[in-house]
Amino acid sequence: MPIKRASAKAKSDNVFGQARKPPRMFRAALYARVSTDDQQTLSMQSRAMREYAARRGWTIALQVREVKSGAAQREARERLLKAARRREIDLVLVWRLDRWGRSVTDLLATLQELEHLGVGFVSLTEALDLTTPAGRAMAGLLAIFAEFEREILRERTRAGLAQARLNGKRLGRPVTAGLHAAEIRKLHSDGISKSEIARRVQIGRTSVRRIINAHTSSRKGKDEMTESNALTAASPTSLAIYKQLLAKLAPVGPFREEIKKTSIHLARKSAFAGVHPRSQHLLLTIKAEKPIRSPRVTKAEQVSKSRWHLDVKVSNIKEIDGELLGWLRRAYDLCA
Repeated sequence: MPIKRASAKAKSDNVFGQARKPPRMFRAALYARVSTDDQQTLSMQSRAMREYAARRGWTIALQVREVKSGAAQREARERLLKAARRREIDLVLVWRLDRWGRSVTDLLATLQELEHLGVGFVSLTEALDLTTPAGRAMAGLLAIFAEFEREILRERTRAGLAQARLNGKRLGRPVTAGLHAAEIRKLHSDGISKSEIARRVQIGRTSVRRIINAHTSSRKGKDEMTESNALTAASPTSLAIYKQLLAKLAPVGPFREEIKKTSIHLARKSAFAGVHPRSQHLLLTIKAEKPIRSPRVTKAEQVSKSRWHLDVKVSNIKEIDGELLGWLRRAYDLCA
């Protein structure tokens, strides 16, 4: 019986007649970080990542080592991200997640950018590989925790602002142009142009125009006050209380008086308080975010979803105290 011999024909690399594609060589960027110089894990991180990349058959295209706190701005990590944006790498390899992200929010933001760029992300210690379905599912969980972290921070910020307002602290940017208001008005009264005033005082022309217009409106309002008799019907007691109120409000910030026939509006961008002179007292209507429980508040009226008007009776100068000025200061901040 004849013996069957193997064909001397060389084996083909084709599979079912189709040419087999060579495996893709991923270009990996290694990122290692420690917080201070005395930590000895930097070389250990780099060594572990190089060995892992060699086992996976990846080409190391970039190695980044950084000694900086996670809360600081990290230039080396930004350099790595710029390489990803230039399509110079295919994936990022880190030793542990906390070496890469400052927080869950920061981690998620950078992972989403890498995913958008088509760059993979692998964390060696947590065995997180965003190039796999399981890794992408883990990224979805990270998104949930990031939203939770943002909500916590938002609540803390609101609570801190509310406490600051209760303590009478003035919020917002510090007054800069307003410090030169008297000098600007004097220069303007001397006939100097607004552009020249802005150059001398070294502030913007818009700020100069705003201060001059506010002063002009205030003078116009005072002229109209005598014509419209808004305060002439009030007693000397009410006038004295009103003047003392204006003096106590001056440190809060610039505002204007809008004289009406029966009342006076104290306004920033909009009115934050209304003054109603009576025969022996002033009735103040103060803007607020929520009602205030105090025996001094005679009436609280809700005018919109997040705005209230609080009526407060002021019978003498002593009643213009810290509590009342705190309410007016918060109303002033609402009209920024």
